[in-house]
Amino acid sequence: MFDWLRRILGVRSTTEVHRENPLLRKAVKKSAIFLRDSPLRSLIGDADCESLARDYYLELNRVCNARDPKETCREKFATTMLRFALYQVLILEPPPSEDKSGMLGLPGITGELAEYARSLSLKSIALRSDLYDVAGYDGKQDLASVIRVEYWKCYWLLESLNEIRKQLSDTTSPDDWFVPFMHAVCASQENLYRIDLELPSAFSEIHANTAPIAYSIFTDIVISGAADPLGEWLDYHAGTSLSPPGTKAQLQSMTAA
Repeated sequence: MFDWLRRILGVRSTTEVHRENPLLRKAVKKSAIFLRDSPLRSLIGDADCESLARDYYLELNRVCNARDPKETCREKFATTMLRFALYQVLILEPPPSEDKSGMLGLPGITGELAEYARSLSLKSIALRSDLYDVAGYDGKQDLASVIRVEYWKCYWLLESLNEIRKQLSDTTSPDDWFVPFMHAVCASQENLYRIDLELPSAFSEIHANTAPIAYSIFTDIVISGAADPLGEWLDYHAGTSLSPPGTKAQLQSMTAA
């Protein structure tokens, strides 16, 4: 087992454990569990997993040891969620395909965009930029495979950051804002893709113009540092007929699609 995966998987000396930030230690433990249960190693191989583990460990370390860990985590969490959404809505497929994400059927989420991935890689500036500049796509690899790999990479980092968020008590009860944020960002991204493709809105006709704006505001609220992003969103849209983001039992399993 390689050195950096050894760290990610929790095999560290007693000295390292005591020297490490307790917050970082818990994030690393969560990261290890996610990697163990994900298909990443079979998708990209041990060498690439080692490199990614190194990058993620350094990123988590930077967040945990920042002057203001909560603010730093919020910022990184939001940017990671935005990148995650680029790929999440492209791997979802409509029934009879299995939907492990629990997102299909939520407002703005259809599972209809996977077949347009090639077109979107050309038409969507955000996706094209991420594929070529970040993911290393050169137009020759199998695009569906690249999208799936990037989805899992993003999800790995997102879940690790979410553990830091929880440990910092940047949560709300009884309804936490993680799932509503994920839904809002993914629905917003599907809407942007549909604009690129000149497809009809996935929101109901009555909300086709207002819902995309309302859902995109959730990201602004999160980045602003609001103590209760979901509560603030609900207050802002009180009296409207908009469905709040989230639910389906808050995506119960939170298992990746």
